[in-house]
Amino acid sequence: MASKTSVYPPEIAISLKELAKLEYLVSDFSLLPRQPVHSVLSGKHASKLRGRGLDFAEVRQYVRGDDVRNIDWKVTARTKVTHTKVFTEEKERPAFIIVDQSSSMFFASQGTVKSVIAAQIAAIGGFKVLKAGDRIGGIVFDDNSYESVRPKRSRKTLMHFLEQLSLKNQALPQRESIQSKQDIINKVLFHAQNSITHDYVVVVISDFLNLNQDGRRYLTNIARHNDLINIIISDPLEMDLPEIKMPVGDGQNQVLFTGSESVRSRYSELSRQRKQENIDYCLKYGIPVMELNTTEPLVEQIKSIFGKR
Repeated sequence: MASKTSVYPPEIAISLKELAKLEYLVSDFSLLPRQPVHSVLSGKHASKLRGRGLDFAEVRQYVRGDDVRNIDWKVTARTKVTHTKVFTEEKERPAFIIVDQSSSMFFASQGTVKSVIAAQIAAIGGFKVLKAGDRIGGIVFDDNSYESVRPKRSRKTLMHFLEQLSLKNQALPQRESIQSKQDIINKVLFHAQNSITHDYVVVVISDFLNLNQDGRRYLTNIARHNDLINIIISDPLEMDLPEIKMPVGDGQNQVLFTGSESVRSRYSELSRQRKQENIDYCLKYGIPVMELNTTEPLVEQIKSIFGKR
């Protein structure tokens, strides 16, 4: 079982108890933004967000103002009177949340580490889905493995998901090495595309570092029949290095970074290029992108994105 309390400050690692406390925030925002989608995109682009789907209810006689696209031409031809199809909103909108808890997420130059921000937004979204009466499930992954929770309309299922999330989150400060997550994220996305059917809200929360063409292909496949939202979590230091000397390492080797202007400039150029590649990919396929950072309080960022009180 996940520890109810954490031995680390909440900015470093978060406990199941702390994740559960975030339920009070669910009334303040919707998982699917109500405002124009380009306001939460990194660029203006039409979204593929479907909202809830529609179930066929009945056929009735056409009245002025009905959507002509819903005219039932077979019934119209048979009765010689124009009829239209009537739809009702689907009662279910399941959600599948994929949360990155790999080594690159255990980082922050100030504020709260990316892995905790990811866990917090996943918990808030999970409680929001459950409150709406929909099924909730997802995948939590680290450098080596992933835990998949099948979507169910159950508080017990959500708490199990949050427990797995807390376990991987609290293991990050104790990890002995740093590894590339390229292989594991591809396995996770491949598993997700084969597990999710259609008309899900799929949320991927990650820094999206090292996402390759295979990973993007899996995301594209998921987005074809579902509402996919990518939440990118970043830290300012990932874009611009300071003009100071500081030690940097990969968990095994360490060097002293001198902060030369040419190195900093090249680093910033490559970082922005990598970020823009992910943004351009999402824009190409109409996938909404939300950006969160480690420096601002999460509640304030949510208010800013969703324009809620």
